[in-house]
Amino acid sequence: MTDQKLIGVCHLRSEGRRIPVLLFRNGPTSVAARCLIHPGDTPILDGPSPEAVLALLAGVIDDLLLARGAITVPPI
Repeated sequence: MTDQKLIGVCHLRSEGRRIPVLLFRNGPTSVAARCLIHPGDTPILDGPSPEAVLALLAGVIDDLLLARGAITVPPI
């Protein structure tokens, strides 16, 4: 991950949390979104534009947090 340029910071909300997302330009046709779930836990999604990676992340953030153990599901 060299020569990446920070192009923006956004926040997503999930389960009462506000999660920072750092957007980096990888090249002329690629953007990376680094989702700062916890220190040391930063999943990265790549896509063609900031809008595309944010839309993807918004669609999967709840499942991503659950899979990473960042949220718990109450017993039924």
